[in-house]
Amino acid sequence: MKFVPDRLEVAVGDRVTWTNRDFVPHSVTAKERGIESGDLTEGKSWTYVARTRGEIAYICRLHPVMHGTLVVK
Repeated sequence: MKFVPDRLEVAVGDRVTWTNRDFVPHSVTAKERGIESGDLTEGKSWTYVARTRGEIAYICRLHPVMHGTLVVK
């Protein structure tokens, strides 16, 4: 029930893929940035292209105790 890694640094233009390796569904959600993966069931992936610099804090909408940060440089 955590993002691994929970903090990731990438460059503008990089593609970041989250894959759910858990048996329960999860999401990647950052409402203030309009980011929403939808529900990712076990083994499903979702990719985001980092287009603007800054820190993006995100959670799992289904399990809000799960937090992560994407740092776009």
